[in-house]
Amino acid sequence: MSRSTEGSTLERSSAGNRVSAGMQTTAEHFRMLVENMKDYAIIILDTDGRVASWNPGSETILGYRSNEIIGQHFSRFFPSDEVQRGKPEMELKVATTEGRSEDEGWRIKKDGARFWSNEVITALRDESGTLCGFGKVMRDLTERKRAEEKATLQAREILEISTPVIQIWDGVLMAPLIGTLDSERTQKLMEGLLERIVQTNSAVALLDVTGVPTIDTRTAQHLAEMTTAVRLLGAQAVLTGVRPAIAQTLAHLGVDLGEITTRSTLAAGFRVALNLLSLQVVSGNGSR
Repeated sequence: MSRSTEGSTLERSSAGNRVSAGMQTTAEHFRMLVENMKDYAIIILDTDGRVASWNPGSETILGYRSNEIIGQHFSRFFPSDEVQRGKPEMELKVATTEGRSEDEGWRIKKDGARFWSNEVITALRDESGTLCGFGKVMRDLTERKRAEEKATLQAREILEISTPVIQIWDGVLMAPLIGTLDSERTQKLMEGLLERIVQTNSAVALLDVTGVPTIDTRTAQHLAEMTTAVRLLGAQAVLTGVRPAIAQTLAHLGVDLGEITTRSTLAAGFRVALNLLSLQVVSGNGSR
């Protein structure tokens, strides 16, 4: 072998060794990364959905030791009703067909405790495209879920407070409207108003818009819907707090408020309600 040929062979061998060493280092770094990700459960499943391996983060989140879970089907992480509906198999089917499957939902730990999980399942294929298994990454987002539920509950409570229905006289209800009337508030107010009309057997409902800064077409339509619903229950709706600016807006919009009675003040509307009930307010000395 000539010196040039020998040198070339040595160079190729050296380069190959460097590549091999680099690949080993990269693999080792990846292993270290996976093992140190405590906030993520990284699970390898075989083609049937049985656990083949997982990282320490999986034990932290799910509670199983490796020797307890390896070889077990990953469906044991799901609530029983979802197992019966075939959700685990469906996730694998989607991942096989589309390459990945993503979901959020309640999952079950070893001790039976539920946690809210965000998870992604990725189909693992070799160079020929043959399915070798699945990679499943899970994250416990229970705290975020609880915070969202708390925020939703608080928003609902605020909405209920902002849409009160008050009985101000026997047979007379009053709903003070404050701020902008969007679809959600209108629906909540309508439900509460109709329910109170039935509960109290009220004949008159005063809808006071004194606290509504402006009325646009949508707001006017919401008011029309409410008055129609009130009439369908056999009660009479009276719109109070109609200022000149609001009256001009309603006239300009051409929104049909039906047969609703309007008054500029709540006091005037209350007098209308008493008249509708054939009642009169009498002072202590007998004057009206």
